[in-house]
Amino acid sequence: MQCTQQPDNLLLRFLLRLGDSLRRYAICIANFGFRGALRLLLTYRRRIPPEPVSVPLRPTGKEVFFRGAADAGVMSHFYKPGYRILDSPDFPVRTIIDAGANIGDETIRFRHFHPDARILALEPSTQNFRVLERNVGADPATVPLNCALWYRDCYLTITPGDTYEQFRVSESASKTGEDAVKAVCIPTLMAEYGLAEIDILKLDIEGAEFDVFSTDTAAWVPKVKVCIFECPDGDRPGAAMRIFQAFMAGGFHCFIHGENLILIRPGVPWRVESDQFLR
Repeated sequence: MQCTQQPDNLLLRFLLRLGDSLRRYAICIANFGFRGALRLLLTYRRRIPPEPVSVPLRPTGKEVFFRGAADAGVMSHFYKPGYRILDSPDFPVRTIIDAGANIGDETIRFRHFHPDARILALEPSTQNFRVLERNVGADPATVPLNCALWYRDCYLTITPGDTYEQFRVSESASKTGEDAVKAVCIPTLMAEYGLAEIDILKLDIEGAEFDVFSTDTAAWVPKVKVCIFECPDGDRPGAAMRIFQAFMAGGFHCFIHGENLILIRPGVPWRVESDQFLR
C-alpha cells in the first residue's frame, strides 16, 4: 500500500515555511534596511563575487562584507534566532575570545552587545581572515588574529573543505607554505594579551575542540565564565564530551540555544537571552 500525504498537511507545511521565511525577512529588513535586505538576498544568487560585497548593518552604522552565497550561512546569523549573554552594568562582559571567527559575524554581534569588551577574534583560514579584517579591523578593541586555537603552540596545515566554513587542520612541521598557519593555546593568548580571566569563550573550530581539550586544562578552564560552542561531534566524535569533562568540576549550568550549547559558571549573574534584532 502506498501512503500519501493529505492535502491539508501539505498546505500546513507550506504555510509554516512561508511564515518562517517572512519572519526572517522581516528581521533582515530591521537589521539591514529594505534595500540592504534586498541586496543581501540578490547577492546570494552569486556564488563567489570577484570581490567581497557589503550591506549596511543599521544598528552598528557600519558595512558588513561577505562573499555572496558562499557566506550565506554566516550572514544568516544576523536574521535567524541568535543568542545574547545578558550581562549588567555592575558586572559587564570585559574579555571575549572568538575562536573560529570566520568573517566576523559573531564578533560583530559580541561587539554590539558588549561595547566595552576586548575581543580576540581568531581565524586560521587566510581567505576568511581577509574578510574578517575588513569587518572588524577598524575597531581598536577587537584584535583579529590569523591563527588557529590548539592545545599547544605550533604550526598547522589547513585542508580545505567544500565551503569556507568547512576545513580541517593538522599539525605540521613546516612554518611556511600556502596552507601553513600558526596555532596558539589558551594560556599563550592569556599571557600575551594580559587576560586574567575570559568572560566569554566561543568555540567554532571544526572539531579541533577535541584537541584543545585533549590535555590538562586545569590552568585556564577555572578562569572562564561562559563557554559557547556548537556540538562538534559531527566533525570529531567525542569532542563534546571532552569539553563537558573539562568544565564538569566547576558545576557549570548548561543552556541550549539553537545549535549552541552555552555553559555559564555558577555565581556569574548573567543569563542567556534570544535576540534576533540588534537593538
